[in-house]
Amino acid sequence: MKINTRPSVIAVCAAVVIFNFSSCKYEDGPNISLRTKKARLTGEWEAISIDGETLGKDFEVTIEFDKDGDFTGTSKFSYYGYSQSYSSKGEWEWIDGKAGIEVTIDGDKEEWEITRLTNKELQFKDQDNTEYELEKI
Repeated sequence: MKINTRPSVIAVCAAVVIFNFSSCKYEDGPNISLRTKKARLTGEWEAISIDGETLGKDFEVTIEFDKDGDFTGTSKFSYYGYSQSYSSKGEWEWIDGKAGIEVTIDGDKEEWEITRLTNKELQFKDQDNTEYELEKI
């Protein structure tokens, strides 16, 4: 009698589903996603609101997370015909079992607690409890 030591397809699928359901969930969801957290996070995001204040054409914030851990943050504002923009480059990595990310720019580290992460929405709180709501561009 020969014993098969390879796991069945059903056993592997069941393990994946159990792991997905038991993994860290964000405060505002989603409960289920077929994409990994890294796949949902990577890409370019535009801020819609900061601390409940809707951003307009006069103030723009974009954030880009690359798969390899690179980070770029850009802010632009206009005031009575005067325009200014800032850009920062750094690195990001998961923390707290992927419940948050740590962003490092010029040696300074910030921790952001993710409260919602879908393929098109990102919400997080920074170290000062400022709440950000972003949409994928």
